[in-house]
Amino acid sequence: MSSIGFLLSFLAVLMCTVVAGVVAKRDVRRSSDFSNAGGSLSAGMVAGALVGGFVGGTSIVGTGELAFQYGLASIWFTLGGGVAVMLLGLFANRFIRMRVETLPELVGGQYGRRSQLGASLFLSLGMFIQVIAQLLAALPFVTVFWKGPLVVMALIPSFLIFAYVLAGGFMGASIVGTLKTAMLVLLLVGTGAWLWWQVSGDSYIRWWGEGRFTLTVPEAGIGWAQGAAMIVGIFSTQAYLQPIFASRSAADARTGAVTAGVVIILIGLVSAWIGMYMHDTHPQLSPREAVPQFFLLHSPTWLAGGAYAVILLSVVMTGAALTLSIATILNRDVIQKYTDRFRSDKKNLALSRLLIIVVILMAYAFVCLDEHALILHWAFLAMTLRGVTVFFPVLFFLFQLTPVHERYGAVAIWGAPIFALVWSWLLLPVTGIDPLYVSGAWSLALLLAGYLLARKTTTPSIRPLG
Repeated sequence: MSSIGFLLSFLAVLMCTVVAGVVAKRDVRRSSDFSNAGGSLSAGMVAGALVGGFVGGTSIVGTGELAFQYGLASIWFTLGGGVAVMLLGLFANRFIRMRVETLPELVGGQYGRRSQLGASLFLSLGMFIQVIAQLLAALPFVTVFWKGPLVVMALIPSFLIFAYVLAGGFMGASIVGTLKTAMLVLLLVGTGAWLWWQVSGDSYIRWWGEGRFTLTVPEAGIGWAQGAAMIVGIFSTQAYLQPIFASRSAADARTGAVTAGVVIILIGLVSAWIGMYMHDTHPQLSPREAVPQFFLLHSPTWLAGGAYAVILLSVVMTGAALTLSIATILNRDVIQKYTDRFRSDKKNLALSRLLIIVVILMAYAFVCLDEHALILHWAFLAMTLRGVTVFFPVLFFLFQLTPVHERYGAVAIWGAPIFALVWSWLLLPVTGIDPLYVSGAWSLALLLAGYLLARKTTTPSIRPLG
């Protein structure tokens, strides 16, 4: 793409966000500012951080990719995610009262040190898988400028993730996320209006007859299990709870979360709409190129440049939020538990930034090894892995089903994600049963057993005679 208008609008949008990130860096003086913005986010910034952290390659490119192939069933990622984000807002008061910076910290307080380590490792692994998916989704948006070897192309989104998070940490991610959310809403509202006028009523009738409005596609592994995976995954992901922890109040968190949930669902619907439209008009396209090519082929060059920048930024911001969460968990809940070398605030902040660099480099290496991996399938696996690890442990805490015997809690938290991985690789093709159900049942059964055992062995209070 050599158009001057395309390049100028693309660079203008990116420069606006870079300036916002640099401004945010001025407010980062302590490690708490970097990891959770010092608990100062307004409702708008909470919404911006949630949308910025959630809406990325899986929400836009991945949804368009699956809609191109299978139709409206592709919205499970954003539909489940939007509902889950709203539910986070409903529980905002309880989450804020936790007074923790990470989910493993909560798990450790309720179920012991072994459970905290397991939660830290498996949550980080699940988020790392999704960082890889974000880098894969970014590739169609960088190759529009020039074609080059994968090792060079993948460096661009990797560097952008590095720049946005390292500059201002969570404060930077929140401010840039708010700006990006506003631009993304304007872009997709305009796109939706254009599609409303462009797509004829006959197309909707034909899509209905072809079954492209169905929400379940068993042969593609898309259905209710994926929606459930999103809900348990969102509740179990540090990146999406961090804006709640960082809000000024429960009211700000609730308003921001509900707003973000509505925006996320609408973004998914428009992305699916684009994929279905491109299937009709350009059936020869690769499914992953449905959304990127839509803006190149059906919009003015200046608008296409802005759209590419906003969507690329969405991909990058999701990767940034996940990367920051991984670094926060590994720092606080793994490294800090076994060494005192990084106790000072200055060293703590330096360690967080070093971990971010390591995570990005590892994700970059994995992308270079396999550029053809499916985006949404990996994203659903990542959500399942995180969900079965801590969803029920967190739910037990929220509904005060405590205490739970530490040994049972540890076996539930370590065993469920391992069970999910083994089931996905070996038994899912044979049984057709989603790993979310069996590994979730494992976690729930062990936690209930541990709860009943703890109640049975607790010394009863002595009642006064008479």
